[in-house]
Amino acid sequence: MSPTASLRSAIDSALEVAVPVSFSRLGHRFRRSLWQWSPPAASATGRLIVVTGATSGLGYETACELMAAGATVEIVVRDRSRGEAAAARLAEAVGTAPPVVRVADLGDLGQVRSLADELAAAHDRIDGLVHNAGAMPDHRVITADGLESSWAAMVAGPHLLTRLLGDRLAHARIVVVTSGGMYTQRLPLDDPDYGDGEFKGAIAYARAKRAQVDLVAEAARRMLPGASATVVAVHPGWADTPGVVESLPTFHRIMGPLLRSPAEGVDTVVWAVAGADPLESGRLYFDRRVRTDSRWPGTATSDEDRHALWDLVEEQVGLSSAVRSSPSAG
Repeated sequence: MSPTASLRSAIDSALEVAVPVSFSRLGHRFRRSLWQWSPPAASATGRLIVVTGATSGLGYETACELMAAGATVEIVVRDRSRGEAAAARLAEAVGTAPPVVRVADLGDLGQVRSLADELAAAHDRIDGLVHNAGAMPDHRVITADGLESSWAAMVAGPHLLTRLLGDRLAHARIVVVTSGGMYTQRLPLDDPDYGDGEFKGAIAYARAKRAQVDLVAEAARRMLPGASATVVAVHPGWADTPGVVESLPTFHRIMGPLLRSPAEGVDTVVWAVAGADPLESGRLYFDRRVRTDSRWPGTATSDEDRHALWDLVEEQVGLSSAVRSSPSAG
């Protein structure tokens, strides 16, 4: 690393300490200038990328940016009418044909299996998969599969979809969109369904996001789904989205002027899934750089617990030993 790059890296790292600045639009704009970023995906022509949770917010913006860069995008939504409306808006915004709309609730494992079958039948190869779908419930809901709904939609469902797509993702970039809230929680292996204590949606959400990051780290150790696949987590910072307005109104009211625009929020997501720069599989990225996945005492996850998390989720989604992966050599 050159002296100039070393100095920039030191400045960037120092900015991380000031979380309200780092996670806000100020942090994004400062780093964009500091590193003189190029567009996140100058060209994605010829790439097929699937984006979940794309009717609004970060998922919609991700699809829009990828389509503008030339990618063939398919969006996964829970509601067909909302999905088709989003597809029409995307087509109008970008000036292309609308993306294919596929309908599945990622919190319903049966629907995830059907989605995997549908995608596998349609494509021999998928170049990118963005796991963006998620929600913050205001009360505890147990799905038909016996899972807490946040965990089902953001941990179990995405894991199952990735695993079932198998060699269709053999050369893909798989990006899991997490949240800064995960820094506040430890991995809840002892209570993944949040059955203990008073349920709080923000905590359930943050715990699922914590599990996402740990599952990404463990996935990189496994032969999943092929030797050339890359899987990373991306923290988008604090972005102004409909989900924040609805689920965190007080936070939005206080931080609104400093929240990142949706385009700023998805910059690293688009860069990771469709950019040309190499990535470190299994790592957490924020503003185009690898970041620590633990900030406060008691929240770091051991390798042993990540192994246990993998086994727990494999069991939850009903994968048999015949399709389980073992840790890769080394």
